[in-house]
Amino acid sequence: MASRSSPDPFAIRLRDLLSTLESAALLGAAESRVRGLGEQLRFACLAIPCSEALVALEIEALGRLSIPVVADADGARASDLHILPSGTPFAYLLGGGSSYAAGLAPDDPMIAAILPALRKPPAHGIFVPIRLGESIVGGAALFSHDAPLGDRELAMAERLGEVLSLTVESFRTERVVFELFARALPDVLGEGAATSLPAALERHIRDLRLLPSYRRRLDLALAVGRVADHGEREAELAASLLDRIEVYARGLGGPGEGAL
Repeated sequence: MASRSSPDPFAIRLRDLLSTLESAALLGAAESRVRGLGEQLRFACLAIPCSEALVALEIEALGRLSIPVVADADGARASDLHILPSGTPFAYLLGGGSSYAAGLAPDDPMIAAILPALRKPPAHGIFVPIRLGESIVGGAALFSHDAPLGDRELAMAERLGEVLSLTVESFRTERVVFELFARALPDVLGEGAATSLPAALERHIRDLRLLPSYRRRLDLALAVGRVADHGEREAELAASLLDRIEVYARGLGGPGEGAL
């Protein structure tokens, strides 16, 4: 099974920064793509059937492959395993090779790099390329621990590769952007960073909270809260007054909701 690294301080700070910059949607989208890939692989395990399945993708031009998710019939699990394609079935696929099935030995060097992502060594495997346009950006691997995988399973796996490519296209784009952030931001988020981005963000948020319009909104919220604290009838009265003021403001063509 793939090793799971515990979140380090930089990863936590990176997520906080992206959220502050209203870019958390990028992370959410990437995580959604991983879940989508996992569900597709899980369905393949049930339909083909096979014991486990995974995808290995070129994420950046550093000669590495990322295995973001592994699935079996019971579900999918995220993986942070990165491997070099050399010596693996994916090197053949990336070089333009076509889909193929193969028998595997428990200590087969061809899948040694992949084994940390799997629950146990497989006896049979099918490997199909994943294409984006004319380019091959990785491959899908389907493994069986006992029953052989033949021509029927190979044909189904090739159709799976076509489906996976649609999800991979979006996932790969989002992950590339995220990795660019991850490589660039240590210089501005590290404790000894020469830049002052963290301090500037903190100062900006503090200044925002001190703006007169922001203070007025806080004072109004506190006043309404104090009235509501007296009881249910007082809370209903405060809500009723705010509703009437909002209707009045809308009738004047004002900004309406959120103006108070």
